[in-house]
Amino acid sequence: MRGQSGRKSATQDLRLRVEALEHLPIRAVTARQVLASAEGDDSPSSAAGSLKPGRRPEDLDPGWILGRMLTADADPLQLVADRPWWPAADAAASRAESFQLIWRHTVAVGLAARTIARDRGESDPDGYQRLGMLHGLGLWAVAAADPDWLVRWLGEPDLQARLRLERAHLGTDLPDLGRRLAERWGCEPAVVDAAWLHGPSSEPIKGAAVDPARNAIIREAYRWAETTPWSLSSAAHREAMPQEPHLRILVAEVQSRCGTLFAAADATAHEEALSRRHAQMSLRLRAAEDQCASQGRLLQAISASGPTETPESWAARAGMVWCSEPEVTAARVAWTPSAPGASTGPVPQRNGALDRPACPPSRSGRPAATILLRGGSPASAEVQLWCDPHADGLRARLEQNELASAWASWASFVAARSDLEARLQAVVASSRDHVSAESQRLTAAKLDALAEFAAGAGHELNNPLAVIVGRAQLLLGRSTDPELRRSLGIILNQAQRTHRILRDLMFVARPQPPRLRAVRPSEVLRTSVAWARESCSTQDIALTADIEGADAPAWADPDVLGQLADTLLRNAIQATAAGGEINLQARVRDGELRLSVADSGRGLSTQDASHILDPFYCGRQAGRGLGLGLSRAARVLELAGGALTWSSMPGQGTTFFALLPLGEVPDEISDRVRSDRVA
Repeated sequence: MRGQSGRKSATQDLRLRVEALEHLPIRAVTARQVLASAEGDDSPSSAAGSLKPGRRPEDLDPGWILGRMLTADADPLQLVADRPWWPAADAAASRAESFQLIWRHTVAVGLAARTIARDRGESDPDGYQRLGMLHGLGLWAVAAADPDWLVRWLGEPDLQARLRLERAHLGTDLPDLGRRLAERWGCEPAVVDAAWLHGPSSEPIKGAAVDPARNAIIREAYRWAETTPWSLSSAAHREAMPQEPHLRILVAEVQSRCGTLFAAADATAHEEALSRRHAQMSLRLRAAEDQCASQGRLLQAISASGPTETPESWAARAGMVWCSEPEVTAARVAWTPSAPGASTGPVPQRNGALDRPACPPSRSGRPAATILLRGGSPASAEVQLWCDPHADGLRARLEQNELASAWASWASFVAARSDLEARLQAVVASSRDHVSAESQRLTAAKLDALAEFAAGAGHELNNPLAVIVGRAQLLLGRSTDPELRRSLGIILNQAQRTHRILRDLMFVARPQPPRLRAVRPSEVLRTSVAWARESCSTQDIALTADIEGADAPAWADPDVLGQLADTLLRNAIQATAAGGEINLQARVRDGELRLSVADSGRGLSTQDASHILDPFYCGRQAGRGLGLGLSRAARVLELAGGALTWSSMPGQGTTFFALLPLGEVPDEISDRVRSDRVA
């Protein structure tokens, strides 16, 4: 009874140890190769890293192949740091012989699967080799849990006795154990099928494979391996060399690749511990270097950021900086809707070198990672990252250090600076609006005061002026004395001039609305030009006029047009010295008259330009007028819906531009004009 209890306890202990496995150990030579490649070692061992896939030492390690499949995104150094080694074994010991046998059998299945897949035109022969290397997953798991049980199992020549041993100690057979482990470890379905449906016993259930055609190649490769000296089911095959050429080539290839011990005899627990520690420190060093490089790029970007940088340009530059992260293929920094510059910018993409972002990629997929940059201000931004397939840990790495916090603080600063700039611009715009409104209010008040003054002056002065004019005309009619008649003429002229001044003041302050009627602009303009030409001829000034498209009738106020042309021509004559030139141009375009008068006079100074439309301002010497002409012209155009502008350079003359809308003559007026012409 006590013996049976001990055997039952040992059986349960083996099952528990197998079920507790999370992965297979790796070979010492694999760990050494990975460490040498990571260090850039030039030793012969590291030179194997340049071999083609399928010929590297790690490609002959089932534990390494399984680890790469389960953690495809992990750094190879991480596997070295996490995976234990197969224990060292003396070359003469039974354990070493057992490991060599199942290893060579495993390699034979893998190489045979690759050969068969290549001959059948499969697109990924190396993938079939990896599946073949994992067909004995259950056997490798038992070897890792109890190497002595492997020795005992291989020492049993009877296949039925082996099956009973498997079920007694494992609760199931080895293929089914491989299926359970592959499923529990999260292997892909092809690995599950290879571990379960590879031997002759799986023939009745081969249709249960997810991909029967692919699994058939693994089963065929297993039959090839069973005819080699490393057969697991037939002792006769171990003592004879196969005769088929393809099998002889397979045996030679396995012998050339498996010339060393599977579990290195010189590997020690101390070396394993140091190697795993070395891998951990290398990973930490690499992470520190990556973080230092990221921080350096951030500092460089901050130093290149000017105080006038907008949130939009900042987001574009920030996206290019994030593209320089080794794991990132494309990045975009976008402001949240509540932040300034909330528009989403393009997606910069890396193009080979880390510092060469290229055009945005044409991708419609969502970013692989998003990092929120929220600083002290309510506004925030987010970093959208498109990463390499093996960069799932990038977001966690960046969010767990100070880099994301620094970016958030910078984003907050840019947003706050933009907000302050917007507030400043709002204050400036409000101040300008206030100044403009106040200027308009003062102008209106000034004109109202002028109107009151003109009305009062006209009421008080017109009666005395009428008496003066009447008496002067009476005396002028009775007098025959030449000197007296000259004096009376001066009195009449000055009284009439005073009356015109009062009239102009009344017009500037309270102008009458335009009186529209049918008019030919060209006729009015030519009348003004004819008057001005007489004045120019007496002062040796050349006057040219170019009037185009103004002969057609238009609906406008001829008095407004005449006063405008007279005022601009008079102003040009007064500003032009003898020998100068004046040019008048008139064009009718898009329903408006475009009039320009250019002179070659002294031009306008800064002070003259700032007051040129003010009433009573005159840049000429005293006694040459009150300066109401341009003010009156501007008021006339304003009431008619037009505008008066100018351009001038001191010493290079002045040009005034006037735009006067011209309406179409009403139909009844046009018909009347045509009937009058016929009559």
